Amino acid sequence: MNKRINPRIFRKNTAEDYLQAAIETANWIDTLAVKTEHGRIWKALPEGQDGYREDVPMFTSKSMYDGSAGIGIFLICLYKATSDERWLKEAEEAAAHIIATQVGSEWYQHTLHSEVKGIIPVPGWAAGAYNGPVGEAYFLEDLYQVTGKQKYRDFVLQTADVLIEAASRDERGLFWSEQEDITADGGFIVFLDIVYRRTGIRKYLDFASEAAERIAKDALNAPNGGKFWKLLDLSMIDFPKDTTFPNWSHGTTGTAWMFAALYQDTGKQEFLELAKVGLEYAMNISVGDEKGRLIPYQDHPVTGPTYDKYYLSTCHGPVGSTLAFREVYEVTGEELYKNWTIELSRGIVKAGTPERHSWGFWNCQCQCCGTAGILEHFAEMYEYTDEKEFYDYMIRTADVLLSDSDHRTSGSRTWYDSWWRTIPTRVVSYPGLYVGAAGCGSSLLRAYAALTGKKLTNLYEYHFFEKI
Repeated sequence: MNKRINPRIFRKNTAEDYLQAAIETANWIDTLAVKTEHGRIWKALPEGQDGYREDVPMFTSKSMYDGSAGIGIFLICLYKATSDERWLKEAEEAAAHIIATQVGSEWYQHTLHSEVKGIIPVPGWAAGAYNGPVGEAYFLEDLYQVTGKQKYRDFVLQTADVLIEAASRDERGLFWSEQEDITADGGFIVFLDIVYRRTGIRKYLDFASEAAERIAKDALNAPNGGKFWKLLDLSMIDFPKDTTFPNWSHGTTGTAWMFAALYQDTGKQEFLELAKVGLEYAMNISVGDEKGRLIPYQDHPVTGPTYDKYYLSTCHGPVGSTLAFREVYEVTGEELYKNWTIELSRGIVKAGTPERHSWGFWNCQCQCCGTAGILEHFAEMYEYTDEKEFYDYMIRTADVLLSDSDHRTSGSRTWYDSWWRTIPTRVVSYPGLYVGAAGCGSSLLRAYAALTGKKLTNLYEYHFFEKI
């Protein structure tokens, strides 16, 4: 046997392998770049692939979910990891297009008060942070933090002012839509809070606080203790009437996160108590023990929680819900919430990830509902706890994500997956941050940063853990 032969397939991945994979991902995304008269956008997916474009509200050319704002955030992370001006230049080209096409309050009026077409006809989601101008502002604020260029901060402030102008008020308070989850009105509140944190301009926090008080009124007593929110009518997307989501993107733990974040900046005890009772509800319907816990996908007042259905990543899973538990721990120091952050994280692995697919963890590698979101989380948890347990989970997940990529073209890398769970045959390679390759690349960069001590730009969901 020739002991000198050590092919690549025998070697373990290193931090540099994760970085190189992210660079190759950016190279592939560049194949979809479109130069506009103002700057740069990207195609939603390669030609010839049967994927979503205008069918889904989050799939728009400038969105944070699938468009140029999200890809721009990935490029900023890549620039900070490599110091290569190429990636910053591309991010600024994306910003130039966004600035030149900035919308006013009439965009919200049209989006919120006209028929939303496609497979998800929810106005609040169509206007929300992942799809609309707020997501663009997150990207430009990240650029401002890197470059110090005032035009980017001006865009952020203008976006916040337009958002305030677009709000409505009735006898119950401030609102934008009939959807109160963090993908809709709750997310607007979080954005205004973040603008306050970054600028110190009090009006944004005051407006966020007033809008949150309306959502506070909608808290419902849970049969097993705690409170939950019915944040939107899920019969709009064909679920049984009165169904609720307990987890993060459209459910109670996301609302608890919003209230905990607001408490951090307002000091209003009511907000902290609402966060706690929301998490009490989630804890009371969970399954598992200290070796691994999970919160069911749905709940219903008649049939109860779906104890046979669990998502395992960000939108409806532990990755998102731990954000709320950790935030409450950060503001209270109560070990219960830190323990649940750890135990929910263990639940991800106990359920079989990253290797085993299940009902709520299918052939999907993205930040929203797949492997990339889980890797982002484990990298964060390793930095947060400094525990070998989470180091091992991070490496394990990064290696699986890397192995699932397509890198047949030298210097280029992407992923193929079925983002839409109920149509497993629709396998697509999306470029976006929350739906596709940019999210895979950004999560590999987070692993690289955790291993090397580099400081990258966080996804907005992690902003409240940053010390200001």
